[in-house]
Amino acid sequence: MTANVLISRHEAEPQIAEMFERQSSCELSVRDEQAFQDQWFPLGDIVLVSSSQADGASTNAVRRGAFEWSLPQLEEARTNLFDALRIGPDERKNALLLKAVDRAMDEIASTPVRVGLTHPIFDPAALEEMPFRRSTTVVLDTSGILQGGLDFVARHLHPAARVKIPAIVHMEIVNFTERFFSIRRADTAKPARRISLLLEHLKSQGGHRTLLRIELQTDTEMERTYLLGDPLRSAFQPERDSNLSDLNISTSIRAYVDRLIVEAARHHQAQSSPEHAVRLLTSDQGLARMALAEGVKPLYFVATGAARLFGERLSGKSLDPFSGHLRETPLSEVLWELATAFGSVRLKNGQDSTFELTALGRDLPWAPYHAKDDLLWCRHTRGAGARAMNGDSAQVGDTEERRASSEIRSIAANRRRGSASGTLLRFSVDRIIRLICMLDDRVEMTGPEVAEVLETRRGGDEYRRFLESAGLVSVMNGTWRAEGHLQGLSAALRHERVDEVRKILLTAPSFAAFSERVRKLSVGQTLHISTMGRGKFTYRVLGEMTLICASGSNADIFPTPTVPDAAAFARIALSRFSGLDGGDGLVATGAWLESLISHDGIHPEIARRRLQEAGERGFLRRSTEGSTTQMRFDDRIVHVLRTRSGWPVVEPVHLYRGDYLIPGKGSVSLRIEEPR
Repeated sequence: MTANVLISRHEAEPQIAEMFERQSSCELSVRDEQAFQDQWFPLGDIVLVSSSQADGASTNAVRRGAFEWSLPQLEEARTNLFDALRIGPDERKNALLLKAVDRAMDEIASTPVRVGLTHPIFDPAALEEMPFRRSTTVVLDTSGILQGGLDFVARHLHPAARVKIPAIVHMEIVNFTERFFSIRRADTAKPARRISLLLEHLKSQGGHRTLLRIELQTDTEMERTYLLGDPLRSAFQPERDSNLSDLNISTSIRAYVDRLIVEAARHHQAQSSPEHAVRLLTSDQGLARMALAEGVKPLYFVATGAARLFGERLSGKSLDPFSGHLRETPLSEVLWELATAFGSVRLKNGQDSTFELTALGRDLPWAPYHAKDDLLWCRHTRGAGARAMNGDSAQVGDTEERRASSEIRSIAANRRRGSASGTLLRFSVDRIIRLICMLDDRVEMTGPEVAEVLETRRGGDEYRRFLESAGLVSVMNGTWRAEGHLQGLSAALRHERVDEVRKILLTAPSFAAFSERVRKLSVGQTLHISTMGRGKFTYRVLGEMTLICASGSNADIFPTPTVPDAAAFARIALSRFSGLDGGDGLVATGAWLESLISHDGIHPEIARRRLQEAGERGFLRRSTEGSTTQMRFDDRIVHVLRTRSGWPVVEPVHLYRGDYLIPGKGSVSLRIEEPR
């Protein structure tokens, strides 16, 4: 493949793995096409460690973070950066240029922190509070976004921690972007301009990607503040009026942005209950001192500088600092972050094969769906000794029609294999998910190993029948082996991609038969669970997890095919709320969710997302009150897919507990109003 094509991280993983097929190491380099004038800046070597020679094992290693990244020594990296920026020996003696290059090196060092390969160094007093045991709002400054603090909060302190981003912080990142494109459009013949271009590129695009990633790819609760005029603004501007000279405000006060960030934290603190904690995340000493003086506790951390990072060896597998569980960072995630921060990233192996990703190029267009689906432009050039890997997913150049046709043929073939009946089986959904992920890790497992994972002495016959019928495993001589789409199912489960999970599970005839029974129901009709036999609870959980159904008050199953947009959902939400409101302007959250299930066919997970989106876009106003759970409704449960410490789990969600609709809040009564 030589042309640039759009590609997602999941689609890129087999091609990344192909780069390591003949040798385990690849050179890693990055480029800003204008600051570096098409030269590449080397960032060390990456070694992929695969424990198996089976087809797809390298792809699994890429996906599971089985790599080591050796960065060059600090002086070597600084020299390479001088060369990439075309700064000559005489110019390297310029103190201002040296200082600017060191700033750029520190910004480069923040990139692996944002993807979790290393952690920010927190103040001991802040670390003592972690992980948070009560609902906490973390207010950010710009350094918290750029230097990995926000990613740490989303990765390790959520869901107890909610994030509040002052509008002025986002404006600062927009200003970085404006400066970046302004310099990019101008003449960059002078070295100082090229360094400034690189620095603004790293800050603006790195910051934007962090906000987009947290907003679109995680379930971290994020709030924004209004950008309103500040009555103290005159104190931050020169005052020319001679009549006011006695007030001593003729000199502008610095750190106006810091003042607004602290005010956002203080305002949230004033609006919250006394037991709700508010913390200000920053690596700025001045802002931390200002926060302390204003009665706001800072979450202060030391930014990772170039001196601490370069010369180190980073691993894609690390321990969670609080749970001790193994956390895995896919190699594709690292490449995506580098491509966005610099513009392009490249892997090159000894066979002259190259894998290049570009986020920003002269002739490459961009559209909002690129950010939503996390797509980048890819160019994969294979050397003379390279060959395409077998057993991995379809090439990126396939058309959607070919992919759909291939999937249909695959589903049909799988349904002909194994058990072709739609008989419902009985097994634990949590345990089968754990087994799928373990098989993805190991490729093969013995019978005793499988029995240990399933916590059963009977060999897991119904687990085997379900997985074999979908073509996900083969069992010979007591050994279970991953087959077909099992790797894709594992990745979809780990990343909570429910649509992909549903598509792959439909290759199992029993789940397909259950899904067909639900599909034939009209909205409001029920499938009586008593008619489903011994596997009724298993398939109810699978259906709820994949969003095709939800249970009502008597545990019977309602279809949930309706997926409205935010505007349409706002109208439905207001109508259902009005019908349930007894006159006090409040409705139990569970009653409102159950009404959407039974009357409109909307799954609670869809309702949860659309309620937040409709509120943010101004289609409705929502608020909550009360915190006493009505225990008589505590059996109203829906099962949802979640990821905890890198492992997918099925969590039962209590509809009548308020922390489902608004995480971190115990409010059980909901108010929905027309926008003003």
